[in-house]
Amino acid sequence: MKLRFTKRNAFRRIRFSSAFLLGLAAFIFCGCQSTKQKLFVVSGTGWSIQQGQATWRPKASMPEFSGDLVLARDATGRCLIQFDKTPMAILNAQVTTNEWLISFPQRQMSFGGHGRGWTRFAWLYLPAALDGRQLPKDFRFERRTDDGWRLENSRTGETVEGFLAP
Repeated sequence: MKLRFTKRNAFRRIRFSSAFLLGLAAFIFCGCQSTKQKLFVVSGTGWSIQQGQATWRPKASMPEFSGDLVLARDATGRCLIQFDKTPMAILNAQVTTNEWLISFPQRQMSFGGHGRGWTRFAWLYLPAALDGRQLPKDFRFERRTDDGWRLENSRTGETVEGFLAP
């Protein structure tokens, strides 16, 4: 069987190769899946560490998870977030002024990138919300009268609520 060169075959080849190149570029340059395990190590002086409790609903159609929350920050803008349900780690997140990394140890998955952070994960915006900084348009943050707080992504239905001891 001999293929003839027609405009239709040429268009299919261009469409396929464009889609392939676009997908390859997204994979290489977006950095959404990462094998990097840490952006920084929390050690030395200058770290402020708070502990508390939190409840996380990953999206509107999923159940809530409650657990222990640890938030460690330093003066340079680095922040470590650990959310655990003893005896297992549910998630770890690290945020700097220009990089982010979030991992889910039980699923052996991690995502990372440059810039403000992927809006799919409200955890990446918790330090900014607690500091009163501007959040992406779909995010809502409220402080509660019992020293608690609630962060919500109205687009996905993801919520994180809890409290941190000073």
